[in-house]
Amino acid sequence: MIFSPWLIWFLAGIAIMLGEIAVPGFVIIFFGLGCWGGAAVALFSPEAYSVQVAVFLFVSVASLLMLRKVAMRVFVGSSEGPADDLGNITLGARINLDHDLEAGRIGRVRFRGTLWDAVSEDRIPAGTETEIVGVDKANRSCLKVKAVPGV
Repeated sequence: MIFSPWLIWFLAGIAIMLGEIAVPGFVIIFFGLGCWGGAAVALFSPEAYSVQVAVFLFVSVASLLMLRKVAMRVFVGSSEGPADDLGNITLGARINLDHDLEAGRIGRVRFRGTLWDAVSEDRIPAGTETEIVGVDKANRSCLKVKAVPGV
């Protein structure tokens, strides 16, 4: 059984769009839209393979550039709270350091069973209790910490 080109493009588009579920990032779905553009061309010109591929590329790139930001706002939403808030990490949460943290240099800290990058303005020796005071604006996965005074 041989499938027509438009059906192959259409089914490939569905498969690619379903792939977005497995690989989050909201990029792959636009290649599925490109496949559907190729399917539309193949429906009317089944032998024009180069035109189908060109339409696939054009629709994929154009939809990615024009619709991704809009779609991210609609489907991902925005978070409320302080700009330095990092998801479910509460500012002021306490961490005990396993290793020395040098001033201004990125080190590693263990928080909730996971290793995180962390930076401090001051040198903090191992064993010191610290608190999270923010996140690095350039690297949102890097915690800003400071020693808890008097502990």
